Amino acid sequence: MNPPFPNRPLEVKLPKPESRLSAFFLFLGAMVLAGGIGWLAVPGLVADWPLVGNAEPATQARFVSGRCKGKLVLHFCDITYERRGPAGTVREESHIGFFEVHVGSRSVRLMQQKGDPSRVSSDIALDMYWNRVATAGLFILLFGGGGLVLFGRAMRGRPDPNARFRALSGRLLRPVLVDLRGVESQDKTSWTWGFQPRRNGPATPPSFSQALPVGTFPFVLDGEARTALAVTDAAGDQVMLLDMPLSIVGFTAEERAALLAWREGVAAAGLAAA
Repeated sequence: MNPPFPNRPLEVKLPKPESRLSAFFLFLGAMVLAGGIGWLAVPGLVADWPLVGNAEPATQARFVSGRCKGKLVLHFCDITYERRGPAGTVREESHIGFFEVHVGSRSVRLMQQKGDPSRVSSDIALDMYWNRVATAGLFILLFGGGGLVLFGRAMRGRPDPNARFRALSGRLLRPVLVDLRGVESQDKTSWTWGFQPRRNGPATPPSFSQALPVGTFPFVLDGEARTALAVTDAAGDQVMLLDMPLSIVGFTAEERAALLAWREGVAAAGLAAA
């Protein structure tokens, strides 16, 4: 019972591994985020450090505006105030981020370093100082560390486990029954299946390994998943598994439907193990 296979060149559409260029752009994005968080958080932390445990209510500053936005337990506050200085009134802004379980409005009181009205902050910024340090450090490490991992991936690149099968694209392909050995290895994105063409003579056929996306099974023909359908070209040097959705070869919708109907007939007749 031969499968209904098209007599025309077929395109092979195996998924490609992540390119170095995409990993490099992700690295740049992660480093921009880490740098942006540092640019927003670190100057304020440095400026507020002399006031920690050494603050009093501000006498020459006026609150202008403030707004806090919360995302679950992560809060961001923007506070604007004016203080009097030797050259006149100076407007300053404070941007702080911290973790806290809080619902509702907040009150803000301006604080200054004891004996120095030129150093002004807010009670929120000082009360949450070490929380802010931990929050900024966590996000800088998260994005910076992730960026370094992506940079290493961009430098190393990722080998293409299916490179050998791409040469089959654009050729006349014929079906081949193969014996599955199951999943030989797996990672976060792919399962690598081992298989061997059915023996047609005294010589032992070569074994192959092929990576399919996680959760994608070969085009199995029996309930025990021991026999699957693969393809090869006239030379027969490379044998490539078909996937269950029949998506890695450029079949038409009608050709795909015919192969699925053939598979049901094979499974019903129990011919796969023959």
